[in-house]
Amino acid sequence: MKEKKKTTVSQTTKPQALQGLSDIIPGTDNYWDFVSSHLQRIARGYGFNKIEMPLLENVSLFAQTEFAENNEPVSFVDNSATKVAVRAASMPSLMRAFYEYKLPEGHKVSKWYYLSPVLSYDQKQKQYVSSWQYGFEMFGEFSPLNEVQMISLLWKFFKSIGLENITLEVSSLGDEACRGEYEEALSSYLQSKKYELCNDCVAAIEEFPMQVFRCNNLECKTVATDAPQAVDFLDTACHKHLTNVLEGLDELGIMYALNPMLAGKKGTTKTTFAFKHTETTATGSVERFLGEGSYHDQIYKELTGKNIACFGFHSNIESLQKAVKEQKAEHIESLSAAKAEVFLAPLGDLASKKAIKLFSELWDAQVTVHDHFGGEGVKNQLKLAEGSKAMIALIIGQKEAMDDMVILRDVKSGMQEVFRYDQIIEEVKKRLGK
Repeated sequence: MKEKKKTTVSQTTKPQALQGLSDIIPGTDNYWDFVSSHLQRIARGYGFNKIEMPLLENVSLFAQTEFAENNEPVSFVDNSATKVAVRAASMPSLMRAFYEYKLPEGHKVSKWYYLSPVLSYDQKQKQYVSSWQYGFEMFGEFSPLNEVQMISLLWKFFKSIGLENITLEVSSLGDEACRGEYEEALSSYLQSKKYELCNDCVAAIEEFPMQVFRCNNLECKTVATDAPQAVDFLDTACHKHLTNVLEGLDELGIMYALNPMLAGKKGTTKTTFAFKHTETTATGSVERFLGEGSYHDQIYKELTGKNIACFGFHSNIESLQKAVKEQKAEHIESLSAAKAEVFLAPLGDLASKKAIKLFSELWDAQVTVHDHFGGEGVKNQLKLAEGSKAMIALIIGQKEAMDDMVILRDVKSGMQEVFRYDQIIEEVKKRLGK
């Protein structure tokens, strides 16, 4: 019998990430933990439950909507001959999940939030495009005040992560009852200006003329300035709806700008809004787009064939990380998500065994601890304690371990006291004000 040759990796081949993809490395990107933990905290506070969608979907889900932008889904044929795709955008998966889930009996509204990785392929750049998308979505029966509540959630979220100079823009795209007349007027206007537009905006005139408001081409922006505006075509119901939203924002004291040129992605309707962040630098001001929201009823109907009201916001976590990193240096110092209150410094094997037990007991007492069992000398450990920003260092040497004692050191002043092991938890809590 012929022996099979083993496939081995060349000694010169080094493992590396695919082009366009990157890792989130613990300890080197505190911004990720900081932003995601604040996102979870405020979402739960406002009654939004987290949904986790599977990474793989039937490829047809992304073919049915343009919400995945212009990049291609990464797809393949699986073992059962089904063509599947890696999730290219969160919105289609979210809509599919709610369609299969359905509202429980007696519940009029479901409030979901997500933080999900997405992956697509950029044909122009010939590389993968990876991102983490997050968002909030309401399904069911709700009022304009629920929309205001979601906008308030986002306003507080951006403020909670330290972003200043936040701009909120609001408008209305109307619904199916008044949208047709507006799109007809806009298409007619753009046809008369099509030689001044880019190829993408010309191609979109018939199916999605509002693309001109989303285009970054300077000539298209100029044409858009004089284009008909959706707010001028709102019927009585849509106008009242927008008024209720704006009055709700006024009631909460949330500053906003009414922007008639604000347009969501294809398939979005009625109330539409966007958040932007302006950072002042030595060379001028930099404006960063933080995300946008609107009604997604048409997208849901396009994917499922069913009618239901759904309103939400979507963006990507990377834009937040960049915005947070642009803050002043003294603010960035405060971004560490979970600073240790106590630095635990054992010296020697016996002391380390005692320290493991003490760590567990401190954790049970809800005291955050930076543990270090590396075996360095006391001077090096105290330097590490200062670097950890901990208020207290607990030192256990071999003698202390045998005598059931612990040295408590005030990291800032350097003052030290010795306590019995059975007293140390209460002493630490007292000094931390717990």
